[in-house]
Amino acid sequence: MIHTIFFDVGGTLVTSRSTLTFFADRLDPDNKFNMFDFLLKNFMVYYENDKSEIFYSVKEILALAVRAAAEQFDLPDLSGEIEKYYRKNHLDTGKLYDDTLPTLLKLREQKISLILASDADSDVLIEQLEKLNILKYFEGHVISSEVKAYKPSDKVVRAARQYCTEPLSEILFVGDSWVDIKTAEKMGVKSVLIKRNGQFKIEADYKIMTLEHILEIINE
Repeated sequence: MIHTIFFDVGGTLVTSRSTLTFFADRLDPDNKFNMFDFLLKNFMVYYENDKSEIFYSVKEILALAVRAAAEQFDLPDLSGEIEKYYRKNHLDTGKLYDDTLPTLLKLREQKISLILASDADSDVLIEQLEKLNILKYFEGHVISSEVKAYKPSDKVVRAARQYCTEPLSEILFVGDSWVDIKTAEKMGVKSVLIKRNGQFKIEADYKIMTLEHILEIINE
């Protein structure tokens, strides 16, 4: 019987417009797809570098990527606008997936502990989840800006383990990317990969296309 479930947020519970997409369109609307690729590549340099002694928040990484684009392509430096637009983008465009609220309600009815595990800046994430009225369903959270690390780092794993009780085999970690699956593996809990488009390119203990399929898993 499952007693605890960790949930990723973006792409799992909530959908919103990518801030990188927003700035790619602002920087070079006629070449926004290539600009997005450039921004993403620069973003991942910092996001995936878990060996750095310096932790950069999501807003800081976005600013570094946008500044690099300005220097590379001789464009206006919009990095100073990151704080305002990162917040505005997530609060204005963030929406729950149709299956999010019904699933959370049913899980809480079954007395399952729900924990957030998100690579995000907590000031924006908490405000977004309060606006969407789902923060109240979670008993705790592991957020990168507070842990000072991104999934699947050992720091995140240690922070998440504080919410884990035995047996670990009765804990699920639900997410939409490889970092979620890897984090679950390092924690020693069951991984659940959600891909609403059905394109499962990585392995996990469970693969689902809707959050409601979690209800089937916990009743196995």
